Amino acid sequence: MSVSAAIPGVTEFAFGRLLNPEEDAAPLSLTAEGHLMVRVRGEMMSRTDALLVCSENLETRPLNRRMQGRAVPEVFRRLVSLEGEGHMVLSHEDERFYPLQLRRDLCFFVEHFLWALEATLMWDVGQLPGSRGVREMTLVRAAGEGLLALRVPGELVAIKIAYERPYRVHLDGFVGWVGNVVPRMEHDVPYLHCEGEGAVFVSLPGSSTSASAGGPRH
Repeated sequence: MSVSAAIPGVTEFAFGRLLNPEEDAAPLSLTAEGHLMVRVRGEMMSRTDALLVCSENLETRPLNRRMQGRAVPEVFRRLVSLEGEGHMVLSHEDERFYPLQLRRDLCFFVEHFLWALEATLMWDVGQLPGSRGVREMTLVRAAGEGLLALRVPGELVAIKIAYERPYRVHLDGFVGWVGNVVPRMEHDVPYLHCEGEGAVFVSLPGSSTSASAGGPRH
């Protein structure tokens, strides 16, 4: 067999490596290389930095913050509302994406780790109690049913918190929590004291260029 026979034709190559989502694709998924694919049907909320490709027919508008369920004039720093029918792909750069499914869960995430969420989720924004004037930490509360995506510097793991077993978590690795966890910032200590009942999400340091979380999927 000749060498040229083993080389695919350009049309064959192109249509064999399409980065377009299937019709039944989930609103959030990972490419084989771990980049985030955001599928918009109606409305999605997402960041647009690290954008690789985007459908031209998607409309974007600023997203107002919500405090305790009410919209307030301040524009959300990172998320925008995407409306229409199409998709976009966001680069993981030197970090890792983790799409997660909320099933009537109540979660809190550090704002700069949150990259996308479905419009079906209820959400608002606030500050970690005790962090104001010390090391301000903006949190997004997400609740209900739907998908969201986090992007973190390393492997995302969780620590179970129980009433009889509180933990300290370093501020640099703290991503958020699910359940009835009560984190408390302490002065002059780079740790959060976490008590209550639930699980705390932590980003472990290390190489983020290895295999993406959850395996490749489109």
